[in-house]
Amino acid sequence: MKPIAAAFFFLSTLCASRFVVIAGNGQGQGESEGSNTAAAAGEVNMKLLGQACQHSPRKDLCIESLEKDSNSKGADLIGLAYIAVRLAAAMAADVDEHMRSLLMHNATSLDPVIQQGLADCVEHYSDANDQLDDCTAAISASKFKDVEVWVNVAISDADFCDNSLKGQESVMVEKNKAFRLLCNNILSIIKVLPAEK
Repeated sequence: MKPIAAAFFFLSTLCASRFVVIAGNGQGQGESEGSNTAAAAGEVNMKLLGQACQHSPRKDLCIESLEKDSNSKGADLIGLAYIAVRLAAAMAADVDEHMRSLLMHNATSLDPVIQQGLADCVEHYSDANDQLDDCTAAISASKFKDVEVWVNVAISDADFCDNSLKGQESVMVEKNKAFRLLCNNILSIIKVLPAEK
């Protein structure tokens, strides 16, 4: 993993943990958005996951990916947004690493067209990672419109990668699809967050 990706992973995990609701933390008597008895007990709030994922094209996969992340236990919507960004960034880093490995280990045997397509994909996924880095700061500043713009640019980067490899059957098509789904999870959560002030 590149140092910048490792640093982003650490910082996004740290930011996400900031929003975890811990039992007995002094929240009000009533239920607030993003917390309930299950969340206070450190369990995943399935109702909140359903709310967060309601706009995702694959609600089931959105809920599943967030539920599997240990940081989602007790997380509110903002915490879930950080988790979703971290998951998408991890996928982008995985895709980037896979493409670089293909280029490095098959430099002499790859068709020049495929080599160029992979090189283009590396460039696009590097850009996508930059966009996702910006999302973390934007969430911290409650600039949700900015998050939406940057996530859409990251999705476009995956689309450009697909176009660079058009006509080539490869694992990259599935990885790009998975990355787009994770990015759509971010967009789903952003849609249910309170409007910017």
